[in-house]
Amino acid sequence: MAWVEITADEYARHFANPVACYLRADFNLLNASKVDAIRFFAYAPESGEVALGLAVGEKGNVWSSPYSAPFGGFAYTQCQTVALLNAAGAELKSFAVSQGKVLKLTLPPLFYDRLFYPKVVAALLQNGFTQSYANLNYAFDYTDATPYEKRFHYMGARNYKQIAHVGCSFTREESEEQQRLVYGFIQQHYKAKGYTLWMSFEDLKKTAAIVPIDFCLLRMDGKPVASTIVYRVSDKVAQMIYWGADQDALKLRPLNAIAREMFLHYRNLGFDFLDLGPAASDGIASEGLCTFKESVGCFADLKYAFVFDGSAGTQAEGRV
Repeated sequence: MAWVEITADEYARHFANPVACYLRADFNLLNASKVDAIRFFAYAPESGEVALGLAVGEKGNVWSSPYSAPFGGFAYTQCQTVALLNAAGAELKSFAVSQGKVLKLTLPPLFYDRLFYPKVVAALLQNGFTQSYANLNYAFDYTDATPYEKRFHYMGARNYKQIAHVGCSFTREESEEQQRLVYGFIQQHYKAKGYTLWMSFEDLKKTAAIVPIDFCLLRMDGKPVASTIVYRVSDKVAQMIYWGADQDALKLRPLNAIAREMFLHYRNLGFDFLDLGPAASDGIASEGLCTFKESVGCFADLKYAFVFDGSAGTQAEGRV
């Protein structure tokens, strides 16, 4: 059994419908200018079908999966056994050593496949990969039938009562003018919070050519006050990439309102989960953001990141 390099076309053929768009060949090729090369690998048991795939961005002696996405890691054809994943982890470590590469992997939150990803975490730890961090990540779970108003933690119920009778509309905007308004609220919000907004409007439109993206506006009593940008990363999971609010309308609790409207909208579209993203950076939780996401009805999960340094042989295990 071994990891072998394959072409982008071969990878796309084997892994046409992975757990999220970020593991597809076309998404990995989208931002190829950010790295030296995009490389695709496959793992198959002896005389067996291809079982796993891995797409990495190569920059110097570092292989990163993802290199320009919320997460990466293994694509797979079906949920694999513990034995196969343990063997694949050992072979991947040997492969990184043979190529003299530092390998960095950030996995999806566990809920993307609760049978597969805990086994991947265990296999990587068992085979000497170092856990860089585990970020708290939040999502709405539509497989749970609990009504929205019963999901709140902390001050969520009180905040919900404040917006329960406000007239709200949540609409997917199609025109470029309205989509720019969506983006403008997010720009305003990020500037006020001191956050970095990594994607330009043009970057988002380029991504929309291969991933369905929803640019959505929230209106309260007819006035646009908040917005969100959501990727439909698979048939079962939508992921909020950005959200923001008119800073002059914060007394109306627009983010509480847009959380409720997003919950209802994507539930009605038939998704299993709406991923609201991490509330931590490099393993350090933003306590206020964690509290807020729990207050609007999200559950918490873990999003693991690992590193293995094969650049100086087996003695360098776990060193960055």
